[in-house]
Amino acid sequence: MDYILPSVRAQLAKELVDCDISQRKVADILGLTPAAVSQYMSGKRGYAVEFDQDILDELRIYAGKICRGEIQYIGPVLCHVCNKVWNRRTLEQVEENFDTKVEMCHTCERLCNKK
Repeated sequence: MDYILPSVRAQLAKELVDCDISQRKVADILGLTPAAVSQYMSGKRGYAVEFDQDILDELRIYAGKICRGEIQYIGPVLCHVCNKVWNRRTLEQVEENFDTKVEMCHTCERLCNKK
């Protein structure tokens, strides 16, 4: 199961809404439904992973760039952050919390190869 990508999306959605972007627009940017963004904002989903401060800072920087129109395609941003988290102890936390072995997802392959 993939727990990292939803957590990255949830945190990025929060940062984008904090930049005064509507939830509907955030859904468009992230390729999600408005309902999914609403659930991220309410904490009902997407918070399986607690990120280290440097990851949170990086997501905040990316959100600022998205808000300013400096980033048009979100796929590589998601891939970069997911891969960074994948290579950290954060995975141990997910495996402990959900009593499962986390395997690398193939979402990044699809996102990063999409143009």
